[in-house]
Amino acid sequence: MAVFSSTSIAICFGILAIYLLTRLIRSKDDGLPLPPGPQGAPLLGNINDLPKPGVLEAHHWLEHKDKYGPISSVTVLGQTMIIMNDPQVVTDLLINKSNIHSSRPHQAFSCDIVGWVNAAAMSPYNNYWKSVRKNVTQVTGSNISVTTFDKVQEAEAAHFLLNLRDSPQDLFDHIRKEAGAVILKITYGYTAEAHGADPFVDLAGKTMETFAEATVPGKWTVDVMPFLKYLPDGCPGTGFKDIGRNMHNTLKQCVEQPYAFVKQQMREKRNSPSFLSQAIEEMGTDAEMEFVNKWAALSLFTGGADTTVSSLMTFFLAMMVFPEVQKKAQEELDRVVGTSRLPNSSDRDRLPYIMAVMKETHRWHPVTPMGLPHTSTAEDTYRGYRIPKGSMLLPNTWWFTHDPSVYPDPMTFRPERFLETPTHKAEPDPRNFIFGYGRRICPGRYVADNALFITIAQTLTVYDIAKPVENGKVVEPELKFEPGIISHSVPYKVSIKPRSRAHDEMIKRAEQDFPWEESDAKELENIKW
Repeated sequence: MAVFSSTSIAICFGILAIYLLTRLIRSKDDGLPLPPGPQGAPLLGNINDLPKPGVLEAHHWLEHKDKYGPISSVTVLGQTMIIMNDPQVVTDLLINKSNIHSSRPHQAFSCDIVGWVNAAAMSPYNNYWKSVRKNVTQVTGSNISVTTFDKVQEAEAAHFLLNLRDSPQDLFDHIRKEAGAVILKITYGYTAEAHGADPFVDLAGKTMETFAEATVPGKWTVDVMPFLKYLPDGCPGTGFKDIGRNMHNTLKQCVEQPYAFVKQQMREKRNSPSFLSQAIEEMGTDAEMEFVNKWAALSLFTGGADTTVSSLMTFFLAMMVFPEVQKKAQEELDRVVGTSRLPNSSDRDRLPYIMAVMKETHRWHPVTPMGLPHTSTAEDTYRGYRIPKGSMLLPNTWWFTHDPSVYPDPMTFRPERFLETPTHKAEPDPRNFIFGYGRRICPGRYVADNALFITIAQTLTVYDIAKPVENGKVVEPELKFEPGIISHSVPYKVSIKPRSRAHDEMIKRAEQDFPWEESDAKELENIKW
């Protein structure tokens, strides 16, 4: 254990005092007030008003709506956070003034220590970010690419059904495998292990766990006191350093190893077509483009994996709790698609109820309940309040999709809310909220939508999802969701069985239509990165 002299400890506290005074002086302004919020403590500000561990951040910040109105603020050690509990405020700031409210907060922990600053999700609004986003959008937005994605997603959804048949108790593993296999194939041309764990799928899951933990606003002390990163290891308050180094190593592997895999495959002329191989062929491999290509691929890879996992975990939970929805969905599938084949992407327009189930999955629990925070790059004023340069803007997406004046009975999973009838006007599409705002809207939203649609449609075609029965008693799931930038349901038990013997045969036939490919996992043993 490191031992520090009284002099070194005094220096640490001296640095802290100077830092606090500097932030305090810089945060003072004699003009307009900040949006209303709780009274802070001297110097420290609202450090005690941040979400407590285990509390969903969106629920915590929603309390501001009744106390302070549609826009509120807290300031921690000079860092102002603007809480937006009204979609009109989001429209006015993040969309209509996107030229100054489209950057990302520079978090000392996630950006400097872990290294997420180079990923599209956390990069500032600058030319580098525009290059990465352009690369991703060129792939996810073209008709040729979308058609390719459809084929990959249909194949992996069928493999998901087969894995589910063999071991339904491993639902969460199968969800992660499907989501990871799709995005690995698209991004790197990599074929995941057919059964059991795959090293790249596991790596993506581990990396996104660190992202969700590293980027929560206010979670890490070093984000509000950046000077801590300069203190020697072992000093009071530097325990984050070891955690950050481990996260950094995981992220580095996730960036470098798949890139090295594609480069080697291309050298040996054995590569499958992919986003990265296409980027390398079209843009070259000079140092600058190599860096952009690596991080564009990483952004597509990690962004598409964990978000789909969250949505599918929510879907299975909802089907178990609301069996009447499942019955209506299966009736539509049987009537429209029939019982001789699995649905595919071309069936979307003929399956309005399945599309409504997909939308309701998005709404019932958004993947990112507080979105990803934006940052202001210039001073602004709004409704008589000051929005300081460098402010962190937090949109409460969860509330936007649960406001009972917009979505009546919001806690009930009810797909019918999105269907127009003579007596009911369709409620707003939640996809207007859940994929981000303004210039930061998710470039892969269409790919994510189709992945969710295909898996929902194919699963409900052949499986019944129900609450499990143990020792003669029904096991009720806990309707609880974990905090974090990307939020998942807490683990639950579920019963998943083929709807009939005929449906079981349909599942088995999927292996003929979508045969398993040989995995590329063994190739990784010879990859140097």
